[in-house]
Amino acid sequence: MMRTTRTSGTRPIIVEIMGPAAAGKTTLIRMLCADDQQIRSGIDVASFRSAAVFTAKATSFFPVWFLRRPRGRWFTWREVKSLAFLDLWYREVEHGRPKGALAVLLDHGPLYRLAALREFGPQIAHTERFERWWFAALDRWREAVDIIVWLDAPDELLLERVERRGHWYLSADHSIEEKHDFLGRYREALTGMLEGFATGGPTVIRFATERTSSREIADRVLEALAARRSEASGSTEVRRSSV
Repeated sequence: MMRTTRTSGTRPIIVEIMGPAAAGKTTLIRMLCADDQQIRSGIDVASFRSAAVFTAKATSFFPVWFLRRPRGRWFTWREVKSLAFLDLWYREVEHGRPKGALAVLLDHGPLYRLAALREFGPQIAHTERFERWWFAALDRWREAVDIIVWLDAPDELLLERVERRGHWYLSADHSIEEKHDFLGRYREALTGMLEGFATGGPTVIRFATERTSSREIADRVLEALAARRSEASGSTEVRRSSV
């Protein structure tokens, strides 16, 4: 499949690290940041701005929820934060932040959060108003994210790892069947989203972490970053020469 070239200008390359809990995301991010000081983890936003956006974003959907009086729940605090960060992060990316970074790595990034809101969110996440916002956010982030690194492993291995460190769902008091169902829905939500991308979407690299070392994965990601940077530089040169 041919991929439309998207130039990043002066902004960093945006890399979203996807995968279920205990797939190896944090280890990979630490390794990449140690390999290159121009690779940063996360996008910082001012706390006072975050609080304002948290409130505004959640309350913007409240009239729809209140008038319909659905039987379902309201957004959890985790989901409210996702709603806000999807807007806050995008504003930072638009302004080329963080300055001086070659690449920004996002764990539980925008595309993951959009998929999770749609798959695991409350009933309001399937109303017409919410879906208009959701698809608009998806279009923005589909263009903003340059590379997706998807890490995964067999359920049994993930659950074994999670037991040692904890997770808001997988290590909670749920049956093994519910945990397998959660992981299956997680993968289906991400797969469905990525399959819906037309040409021009992010480059997707997938790894099975039970048979690929963190070092091998990091090297592959560094290669993808170098290729993406070269592609963007080449596109810039073409534009300059045509002026």
